[in-house]
Amino acid sequence: MSCEVPAPGVDERLAQTTIGPVEAVSEHFRDAPSEADAALEDSECRADLLDQAIQLQPKAKVALIRKLISQLETESIQTVLEFGLREIGDRHRRSTPSATVSHNTRLLLKKDYSYHARGLSEPTQYYVYLRRRKPKLDRYIGTLFYIPQGCVLSYFLDAEGRIIFNPPHNVFQLRDSTNSAVVQIVRLICLEPPPPDYTFTKQQNDTPAIHLHLEYLDPKTYQPIAKQTYPFPVCMYEGGRLDRYRWEVSTVALPPEQSLSRPHLVQTSVAEPLLDTAALPPVSSTDCSPPDRGLPTPPNQVAQPTRRILELPATTGLTFYLSDRTSSDAILKRMRLWVAWSEKAMPRSRWEIVQDGAIYTLLNARFKRRILKFSSDRASVTLEHPLPVLMKWFHDLSLAVSQAPNQKPYSAAQLKLAHNLFVDTSLTQEDPLVALKQLFGVDFSKTSNDRA
Repeated sequence: MSCEVPAPGVDERLAQTTIGPVEAVSEHFRDAPSEADAALEDSECRADLLDQAIQLQPKAKVALIRKLISQLETESIQTVLEFGLREIGDRHRRSTPSATVSHNTRLLLKKDYSYHARGLSEPTQYYVYLRRRKPKLDRYIGTLFYIPQGCVLSYFLDAEGRIIFNPPHNVFQLRDSTNSAVVQIVRLICLEPPPPDYTFTKQQNDTPAIHLHLEYLDPKTYQPIAKQTYPFPVCMYEGGRLDRYRWEVSTVALPPEQSLSRPHLVQTSVAEPLLDTAALPPVSSTDCSPPDRGLPTPPNQVAQPTRRILELPATTGLTFYLSDRTSSDAILKRMRLWVAWSEKAMPRSRWEIVQDGAIYTLLNARFKRRILKFSSDRASVTLEHPLPVLMKWFHDLSLAVSQAPNQKPYSAAQLKLAHNLFVDTSLTQEDPLVALKQLFGVDFSKTSNDRA
């Protein structure tokens, strides 16, 4: 199965020989109004100008289109872009076999709408679902990159059921969270669905054969280095090639000539080959990471990512009290469960409990960030950070458990709890009492029973 998808292949310089023809055709278009409307209505005149444009070399055509687009209104530019996307889609359909295969399921992307609560204008991540056609049923599969500042993904579904990512919103910078000198630039190409006969039922826990196709680019020239195919969502798990907990991800704005590049061939191999180390820059002698981690630092125009967890301001803790003091054991049991989950699902960002007398503090073992405190004497829970931040941490934890490639360490009840927690923390939550009920499964109040 093969299909052409948009490809770089960009020459950094426009040949000087193209400038003359482009200027000539452009002058014709600009001078037309001076010859009155009659000249514009003359079909022969317009046909002659279009013939001249059609005969230009490909690079000259691109230069002409850019020159004309800069003079159009925003709505007209949008029309041109939509036409271009439709043309790309038509070419994909024409390049596929005439007998379209009918899939029992199709891929679906859903936005993480919690970005509204964070004051962002764009989603920070997209969830991947499989939708069964008959009877209709959605199944959560995994999550693409997490981009703290938000991003827009442009994509369409081709005739083979693949989600094709459109430029220029499909290029990302990956910076190692433990070594900022290690940087990679990747271009998302497509998500390939499972075989046409694949289907699923409720509570089905198998791993469908979904694959993510991408391309590694040189951080300085943005030229292709290697095309890769990774099983999804395993590649996003901790330890995977696109480990969500290892890489800090930000968007990359390519130069115009690269972002308007032509389609390129999708690698259809379903294996997970190593990168072609011969095509990669040499690895620094101080870097003991694999070859694909030794890419040089990108140019200055690449936006530098930030770790939101390290930028959070200190806040005064909010304290809430158990409605029933006998629920204290349930609080400690749930806290220990979260620690066990983190050790299995995200060991690099695992949690731990530190006890100081009757006070138990849940914190991130790596960054020493306190998540919440429980006082067994006062039967109270204190939040150490704003509610959206707290929900984000539990969202990541429940997501890691839900995406775990090996789910045998978790009981069915734990997996159900993780799924429910993932759903709850994906939604905007403004009431701390409701959030605590979702986290611990017991009721809280703003005042202590002793005070009452």
